Amino acid sequence: MNAYSFVARQAILDVNGVPLGYELLFRLGLENRFPDIDAEQATRRLIAEQFLSDKIDDLVGSAMCFVNFPDTLLEEGLATALNHKNMVIEILEDARPTPQLLEQVKKLKAAGIKVALDDHVPGKGWSAFFPYVDFIKLDLRHLPLDECRSIIEQCTEYTALRFIAEKVETREEFNAAREAGFDYFQGYYFQQPQVIQRRLLTTDELTAFELLSAVSEKHIDYDRLTALFSRDLPLTYNLLRYVNSLHLGYKRQSIENLRNAIVYLGQEQLKRFTAMVMTAYISKKKNRELYRLSIVRARWCELLAEQLNNSMTNDAFMCGLFSLLDVLLERPIAEILPQLPVSEEVKQALGQGKGQLGFLLGLMDNHERANWNNLKQRLDFIGMEEKINADCYEKAICWSNQLEASRNNTP
Repeated sequence: MNAYSFVARQAILDVNGVPLGYELLFRLGLENRFPDIDAEQATRRLIAEQFLSDKIDDLVGSAMCFVNFPDTLLEEGLATALNHKNMVIEILEDARPTPQLLEQVKKLKAAGIKVALDDHVPGKGWSAFFPYVDFIKLDLRHLPLDECRSIIEQCTEYTALRFIAEKVETREEFNAAREAGFDYFQGYYFQQPQVIQRRLLTTDELTAFELLSAVSEKHIDYDRLTALFSRDLPLTYNLLRYVNSLHLGYKRQSIENLRNAIVYLGQEQLKRFTAMVMTAYISKKKNRELYRLSIVRARWCELLAEQLNNSMTNDAFMCGLFSLLDVLLERPIAEILPQLPVSEEVKQALGQGKGQLGFLLGLMDNHERANWNNLKQRLDFIGMEEKINADCYEKAICWSNQLEASRNNTP
């Protein structure tokens, strides 16, 4: 069964309705309420699930993301360690203005991380924080507007400080808050928090994505790559098998050293092997047929490309292999593509069906769906005989069967 993360997102808007950013709120399920866990645990899980396991840009784009941070986590240095360029650290209302907390805020400011005081209530000691704070959020349910206006007017010397009105629930409250001097607005009047469900990547899948990124770098760090492979014993075993027998038919002298095997393969073959591993890991808890079909498509697309333009065979392999990634990850392909270290041609083919590679994906789709009229039109357009396509398909199936037999022999 796949694991999912849940996060609620609520927009923070300027006077014209343009989003400044989104506050992210931890959830345990699709029910839109804060779960019965302490704030520290909620923040830890939100960070792990939305920032470390996934790309936060998929949730907020280039806008800011506001995250509640208990002062205990600030003292640990968690926010500084993350150092996400668009993150805004919200210091909770139960925090006390201690010298220790002030030092943490100064460190965040020095690191270029923005800070907000959440549900702020004026009190002794907080004014020392204002030169280092970017936003102050005032709750309209707890503070009268006249008091909010007074707080804003008292802070005019801090020219970089901006005020956010929270819990704006009616148009009248929005107009009054704007007149009181607020810069930004958040509340049910604009948008209720939207709960977003995201499939969590498993440890295996994260390892595979990390490997694919590493082997796609312009200059490969073979020591780092060896260390990454070494973390996964079955992966190392399969790599050595791939080098010695299945793909290269290296019979005379076996390669037993992991680093030598990685160097021997070379970048393009490493990318291919790692991409296949990633697809296998992702499909581990899915219908095995999806993995088999991905492998068939990869080799099929490559063989078709050989008939048209030999220079695009590597991209064709990747294109076919990743053509079912949206189904396997249960996400729109547009969310996945920014995380894939593949060429722009592959991205355009997968995302929009464009280019020569997109044409080949369409050709294979026509074949699989037995849409013979459209298939013949595509084949005629590129001047390819039906028998050549059929032969490519059969060879791809044979190659897939070879891989499957090898996998079944893995301990």
